[in-house]
Amino acid sequence: GFFNQEGGYEYAATLALAATGLAITGPGRLSLDHALGHVLDRHWMVPTALAATAAATALVVGARNRRLDRPDKHDGFGDQEALFEK
Repeated sequence: GFFNQEGGYEYAATLALAATGLAITGPGRLSLDHALGHVLDRHWMVPTALAATAAATALVVGARNRRLDRPDKHDGFGDQEALFEK
């Protein structure tokens, strides 16, 4: 389905198409880049943003895995099952 609860791809495809469209067309007249005169448009910003996103993702996934691997499994939600299997 659209909300990816049963393995659907539509939501992920919609996000990918929107991101691709923005990447191809670039910032428009009503963008923050245009309003600021492209002062924040530097060649080093994209790699830095990608590295920061990768680091944050690694931290979140690592914290989740550590929480799921705890022997007590008590996180304040009672006997709730994990959403995903390992």
